[in-house]
Amino acid sequence: MGCKLLTYAPNISWLFKELPFAERPGAVGRAGFEALELGFLSPEKLPVLLTARDVFGLQIVLFNQDVPGFDECNRGYMADPALREMFKRRLDEALFFARQLNARKVMLCAGAVVPGMPRKVQYECIVENLRYAGPLAAETGVILTIEVLNSHDMPEFFLNSTTEAIEIIKDVDHPAVKFQFDSYHIQVGEGNLISKLENYKEWIGHIQFGDVPGRLAPGSGEINFANLHRAIEGIGYSGYIGLEYKSDLPGDEALAWVPDALRHPKNLVDY
Repeated sequence: MGCKLLTYAPNISWLFKELPFAERPGAVGRAGFEALELGFLSPEKLPVLLTARDVFGLQIVLFNQDVPGFDECNRGYMADPALREMFKRRLDEALFFARQLNARKVMLCAGAVVPGMPRKVQYECIVENLRYAGPLAAETGVILTIEVLNSHDMPEFFLNSTTEAIEIIKDVDHPAVKFQFDSYHIQVGEGNLISKLENYKEWIGHIQFGDVPGRLAPGSGEINFANLHRAIEGIGYSGYIGLEYKSDLPGDEALAWVPDALRHPKNLVDY
């Protein structure tokens, strides 16, 4: 299961949790990886990521637009018309971080279902926000991604359908706005990972791995990651695959399954 055009990037918000956040990038580098991703990036974490880039030579692949207090009522800013100005402020912040870090991608959380608001209104709000955001991201040189969260774990999250997410991206119709293919959420919510990968390859801008059940390490559950990896190669995706999963093991042990060729390949070409 190796390909020079693909490499894996541990998510330091999920892995190496036995270490203080400031020490995790160094551990990623010592484990032989050339890149990392993370979840929500707030201002106080920026110096840690600058060190990851400048001292350890790591590529910052992706981070999430910051959503302080991520809970049932606060899952992001895009789907609620009342939060449009907040979305713009947080977008400006995220793009500033991306410029400072030379980061490749920023994930934008869709937001929560607003009780009593027609779904169409929320859908159109997301489209409008992404049409605003796409050109700004292009100027910064980053890709914006949206992803679905499965309705079993997060029933209040607005975006739980891959089909709907792809329709949003088609409606936005901007090359800087792509779909984030998360194996865990899609398998729990919908299944048919490989067919979705093949059907939606044109719009996929980032891929993340986590197994089912429990969002644990690949190989621990029901997903055949060898087949999935081959399918990813087959659609022509090249670049980074984020490793976003839980583990009770220290980071280096939790990542022991990753071959050296997928930690630091020689001829990497990203999306």
